[in-house]
Amino acid sequence: MTLKYQKVFITVNSAATRKKALLFVEEKLFQEWDLQYGEPLTLIAGRRSVPVLVQTFASPESTIKISHDTNQFLSLPPFSGPVSVSFHAEERTLQIAPFLAVLINQGPLQSGTFGEMEPFYQEMIAYCNQKGFPFFLAKPQPLADGILTGYWPGANGWETLELPVPDVFYNRIHSRKVEGTPLFENFSSELKSLAIPMFNGRFLSKHDVHELLLSDYSLLPHLPETVMFNEQEPFMTFLDKYPVSYLKPSTGSQGRNICKLTESSGRWVIEHAGTENNIHTIETKEKLFSALKKFCRNQAYILQKGISLFEINQKLVDFRILLHKNGQNQWKVTSMVARIGDSGNIVSNLAQGGVMKNGFDFLKEIVDHQEAKRLYQSLIRLAKKTAVALDDNHPELFGELGIDLALDSNKHPWIIEVNSKPSKKFQGTYETFRPSVKSIIEFMYAINE
Repeated sequence: MTLKYQKVFITVNSAATRKKALLFVEEKLFQEWDLQYGEPLTLIAGRRSVPVLVQTFASPESTIKISHDTNQFLSLPPFSGPVSVSFHAEERTLQIAPFLAVLINQGPLQSGTFGEMEPFYQEMIAYCNQKGFPFFLAKPQPLADGILTGYWPGANGWETLELPVPDVFYNRIHSRKVEGTPLFENFSSELKSLAIPMFNGRFLSKHDVHELLLSDYSLLPHLPETVMFNEQEPFMTFLDKYPVSYLKPSTGSQGRNICKLTESSGRWVIEHAGTENNIHTIETKEKLFSALKKFCRNQAYILQKGISLFEINQKLVDFRILLHKNGQNQWKVTSMVARIGDSGNIVSNLAQGGVMKNGFDFLKEIVDHQEAKRLYQSLIRLAKKTAVALDDNHPELFGELGIDLALDSNKHPWIIEVNSKPSKKFQGTYETFRPSVKSIIEFMYAINE
């Protein structure tokens, strides 16, 4: 069932007004909703609700008025503009909805902002205001009595308020450590028990993603062989098979702590990503294994087959494709950028000195228009198939994925990585809102219905 939302102004009577259980509805809305004077309704905000009796009043705008006590009980924030509401005739309920929230792990900085994420959140605020959807930020916490503490975007910056538990959460926690705490586990369990959807609920493990994608036969030609780095014998067997391989942290990000291992004249050369004096030579595979074991420090690492990736001016190139799920539960490509690595670096990540260009524009620079179109479409198709395969086989709910693909020297596409917390540093042009903002809000709206 598609909900019909209408924008209304919500005003609050003064504390001195003792008509606690009355809801005043502007005359035209009163007639449109076919209300009866004095009939009981339930007013809902997020996971809080209160019984009220309706009356009508004259107003030049679509407005509802609630008592001070009702406002306090529902923990409504100070709305600065019209808010979406939906009247459910059969249930006789009026819902202020949906309340949308982003899950974070840190409060505002000393500047009063959320640092690099602030522009993205401000765009989310502006788009939600346009739609009339209440929007705020919150950290994991116990969800007592349908109320939590959140950061509300007030007129003078972020305010810490008691707010209704929202209808949908979008997880932007950027710490794997936080996602491993009992607080987060309990919070996630409470959401499930309350049937509150939270999407992109976890960081992804490179090894787990690889294993899940192996279940899709059509993806096998695009998956570089990947194994866990643990025991010496399988490690040496892997090196015998591939003279070039990569050692990557299974739960790493931004290209950090990646090593390239290359056999050269019976020795092994180790190159570390993004560091000066990053090349070392080791005589034997046994010594190489010991050195890498110390480097890994008991953390989970994977070994991945080395691919002869496409380069331009000795700079590695890969493609970040951002995908979002629409209201019909289908994956759509929001953007594709080419990431050109720093000269001589073994990774192309922006955090390691890489630069970004529009994906299709970059392809047109290196091949003719028809070939650029073919390569673009092949990358888009592969990204969509990857998103579907992961989504179908992973227990978490996903609404957004950043998928890193690369072309080899023969322009064959490979799946490099799948990211459930893609960067929000946007470089490009858009009129008002970046496409990912619209896509995320519209997905939150869709899964609330």
